[in-house]
Amino acid sequence: MDKELQNNLEEGFEKLFNTPVILKKQRQNKALKKKSLFLSLIEQYEKSLIKSNKLQAEFNIDLFDYEETFYSIIDKLMLLMWGENGYDLISFYLHERIALDGSINCLFQMNEDGTESEVILNTPEDLYSYLVKINPNFLNEK
Repeated sequence: MDKELQNNLEEGFEKLFNTPVILKKQRQNKALKKKSLFLSLIEQYEKSLIKSNKLQAEFNIDLFDYEETFYSIIDKLMLLMWGENGYDLISFYLHERIALDGSINCLFQMNEDGTESEVILNTPEDLYSYLVKINPNFLNEK
């Protein structure tokens, strides 16, 4: 926010509340930063996979031998960071969620009453929300 706008806002609030006001930019808390980084990681990984598949399908360019090492490194870091359960869900989202026919594969979870319910993960936000639901400390463990 530029200084002039900040001064105008402070003056307006001071008149409104009849008390001195100082506006400060709020820092993003750690949880929001971690969530933002997680979502960005998943989005970028997914875009990379889509680009690779498109190159293979449209131009018959196979970059698997080149990319495999990079994906392996990222996968191992995710496994190290979020453990086997977290990694398995992330891996499902990235590699198995979309079927060959383009439809969305869902997960099945066992409910407390013994029934099964479908879990559909359409976006990285859905994945994040589900990971936090099954493990509230998902991004805070390490």
